[in-house]
Formats: sequence, C-alpha cells, structure tokens
Amino acid sequence: MKHPVRFLGMTALLILTFYLFSSFAAEDHDNEEEAEAATGMHGGRLLEQADFTVELAIYEQGVPPEYRAWAFSNGEQLAPGSWQLSVQLTRLGGQVDNFNFSPSGDYLLGDREVTEPHSFDVNVNATYQGRSHSFEYESLEGRTEISAVMATTMGIGAHVASSQTLHLTELLYGKISPDPKQVSHITARYPGLIMSVYPELGDTVNAGELVVTVEANDSLQTYEITAPISGVVVDSHANPGEYAGEQHLLTIANYRDVWADLNVFPGQAQRVRAGQEVILRMGDLTADSSIRYLNTGEGLSPYVVARVPIANPDLTWTPGLLVEADVTIDRFEVSLAVDNRALQQFRDWQVVFIQIGDEFEIRPLQLGRSDSRFTEVLSGLNPGDRYVVENSYLIKADIEKSGATHSH
Repeated sequence: MKHPVRFLGMTALLILTFYLFSSFAAEDHDNEEEAEAATGMHGGRLLEQADFTVELAIYEQGVPPEYRAWAFSNGEQLAPGSWQLSVQLTRLGGQVDNFNFSPSGDYLLGDREVTEPHSFDVNVNATYQGRSHSFEYESLEGRTEISAVMATTMGIGAHVASSQTLHLTELLYGKISPDPKQVSHITARYPGLIMSVYPELGDTVNAGELVVTVEANDSLQTYEITAPISGVVVDSHANPGEYAGEQHLLTIANYRDVWADLNVFPGQAQRVRAGQEVILRMGDLTADSSIRYLNTGEGLSPYVVARVPIANPDLTWTPGLLVEADVTIDRFEVSLAVDNRALQQFRDWQVVFIQIGDEFEIRPLQLGRSDSRFTEVLSGLNPGDRYVVENSYLIKADIEKSGATHSH
C-alpha cells in the first residue's frame, strides 16, 4: 500500500511545481508588459517612432469590437484624412486578418470586426507626409505555453475537431437484474438425508460438477446432484445430516450476462421502443447496449419495463445496482462538434483550448445542439483543429494564473 501513496505524492509535487513555475513566469511576463505597453488618452496602445505617434485601440462599447486609431505629430493630433493606416494580425495557427482604415469622426476606423480572441501578433503600418512607420508587438490573451513533457505528466490530452453524430436521448432509471436463464435453484429429486455438500457459499462451480449427495428415504440408496450451470453459489440451505425435501438446497448464479430493467412512464412510452440504443451509467461505469423488449407486466404498474441485456464479463454490474440510462430516440449529423469534457467557462464565453505545438489558447464558441457526449459548434473552431479534452481545466487555471487579461 506504500507505492500508490508515493506515486500520488510525486504527482502532487509535479502539479505544485507546474503551478509555481507558471506563477513566476506569469509575474515576469506581466512586468515586461507593464514596462512596454504605454496607453493613450483613448485607452489604446501608444506606438511611438521619433516625433510620430499612433494610438491604436480596440473599441467595443455597444458595438462589435472594432479598431480605432489616432495619430500625433510632435504631440499635436492629426486630422484623420491626413495619414493612412493598415494593420495585420497573425493568430496562433497562422490565420492572418488584414485591416484597412478610413476616416470616421476624429479617428481612423478599421473596416472589419476584430473577432475574439484578441490574441495575436500585431503588425502596424502608418504613412504620414510620405514617410512610412512600422510597428510590431504581441497582444495576447487566453494563451499559455506548456511543454509536451509537462502536458503528458498532467494528463492533458488533445483531440481533433470533426463531425459527429449527436443523439437525442430520453433519461430512464432502473436497476440491474440477473438473467433468469443463468440462475439455478437446486432441489433434491427424492426426499432424504443430505450426506455431503461440496461447494461452500461463494464458491465457483462448473456445469456437471458434483455438488450434493442425498440418501433417498424410500430406497436408502445415495444419489448425486450435479450443477446444471456454471456459476457462483450465491445461496445455500443444505448441510450434511439435514433433511432434503422440497426446499432449495443451493442457488447457483452466473452474472456474466445480466439485464437492466428500466422504468418507462406513460409520458415517455410513445418515444421509447425496442431496438433503441442505450448508454447505461452507474457513477463512472458505463455500458452500451439496446432495448431487447418492453415488458408491460400485468398492467398493474404505472410504468412498463424496458429490458436491456448487458455483457458483464468483469462482474462489475451486480444485481440490485441502481442505474440511469440515456436511450437514443433520434440522431442527427453535425458538421463540427466538440467533446463536452473540453468545454470551460472563460469570462462570458464557453471556450475550448486549441493546441499548436506547446502553445494553448482559448477559442470562444457559438454552440448549438448537444447530447451527453458532444456539443455542436456553430462558429469559433475549424475542422481539424486540435483541442484539449482531458484535464482542460488545468489549461484554464494556468491562463488565469498568468493574468492573460482582456487588454489591448
């Protein structure tokens, strides 16, 4: 029992090291940004070259995010028609957004929306009185860097975004029951004295194996009783010297195949039918199957029972377990979907974290329909993008620690 504790201790140490390193790296990065990024009277970033200055801001008060720019020469603001500006944004993964500007009021206005996330390398080109001025800087948010070794250690796993089949499901509840064909109650063929009982409660027996001998009352001859099926002795009412009459001597059960009995209430009955696929759950335990048939019983119950067979080679689905089940009542294809485990709340967005090399970055998503496993993506992600599924919350925690805020 000492080895698991040591392993957990090492894992905790690695996690602590990871967060301490992230915190120190974030502090250094924040200090660098504070030293480098000066802001102007409109809250934008100041870009200075000799006596020429550009203030570039992303404005998003009551409008979709847009670029606004002001220029100054020797401290005097320039008329928007007297200078020209273009901006190029290069995002993680290589996507390039180009912006042209035109006069609007006392500033130059970009010709397109600055889509989220506002995380990119910025290239600014301004022209005034025939002179060109170029500026480059990083404007990052929701991005972090984690080495492949650390990501593997932390259990961070990425999947490829692709099309999926979503399932419209009905939630049912029920319990596990043994297969009646795999439960055998052993009785004596002739009444008499029990001479010997070979298996004990909990023992495994094979079909045809000798389990009990009985001396018949009428003939005083001893006869043998063998196991009719293979399985485990789950009940015993037989001891040597006792009388064997009509009672069950032993009960043998084989739980390698069991049933889930799911309750279907009247409001659900029209949507549930035989043949529909089922995902059964009990805690972290899941199994896939389908409804074999609906058992209406004798009509005395307020519900019918949907019976679902379960292969149970590891004997994890034991009779009596309470389960819940998602029954697929319809399905539809979507062109792009993400695993629900990948979704995280970041500010006002539902996001996933894409991975490119050792870098991870948020992608705010517009979501559509969903089922218990996947959610449709309407915008914000591209087919083929690698996004974090396993332990995605660690990426969120690291970004929040790094202080990658919404500043431009």
